[in-house]
Amino acid sequence: MASTQFKPDDAYRDSISTVDAAGKRVWLYPKKPAGRLYRARKWLSYGFLAVLFAGPWLRLNGLPLLMLNLPAQKFIILGQIFWPQDFFILLLATLTFLVFIILFTVVYGRVFCGWVCPQTIFLEMVFRRIEYWLEGDAPQQKALDRRELDWDKLWRKTTKHVLFLAVSFLIANTFLAYIIGSDALVAIVTDPLTAHLGGLAAMVGFTGVFYAVFARFREQVCTIVCPYGRLQGVLLDQDSLGGGL
Repeated sequence: MASTQFKPDDAYRDSISTVDAAGKRVWLYPKKPAGRLYRARKWLSYGFLAVLFAGPWLRLNGLPLLMLNLPAQKFIILGQIFWPQDFFILLLATLTFLVFIILFTVVYGRVFCGWVCPQTIFLEMVFRRIEYWLEGDAPQQKALDRRELDWDKLWRKTTKHVLFLAVSFLIANTFLAYIIGSDALVAIVTDPLTAHLGGLAAMVGFTGVFYAVFARFREQVCTIVCPYGRLQGVLLDQDSLGGGL
């Protein structure tokens, strides 16, 4: 008797699951994950977050570990200063990293997106955990959104978005410190507001961007904005180990 091999239906590739037939956004309610691999992802993500937030304050040879000051055209990597005339070194390093990511994706699929991507780490391990804490798992979140506004819904939603703004402000300050340096950031925070209007505007702008990304835009970043997400369609095949993740 001849055996038949199952062939998956590829019709799902013709549409985006987060957009309905009318072109409107379909809000996702992911179920709270659990399990051994998720615990490993969680602790790895916490390690990345610790390094990210500590990075601007760490020094090597009296210089920050990483500072990419585009306005001043001054780049510091691992305590070494690079100027525009050294740009070819940064270009080679960037190209090497991109080639590594491409080859890694061909073999291991979406492992980078699930385990290392900053968008995933912040969204899944920070913002959604706040959401789970205040609003419950996916069924409770759906019920809360559909319910009429009452005191319970009001304080939960208000507290969630206040915490989202606070975390976004913290991320914005850290991001700004990687650009202008931690000393300049401290000066913006401690000096009178009128002394650093440009820095204050950048801080507020970054906070608004991060809040919009993690409170509203979310997975749309991966499907619409991220160039790496768009490239994955031509990088993955049936032999990629994590192609179905």
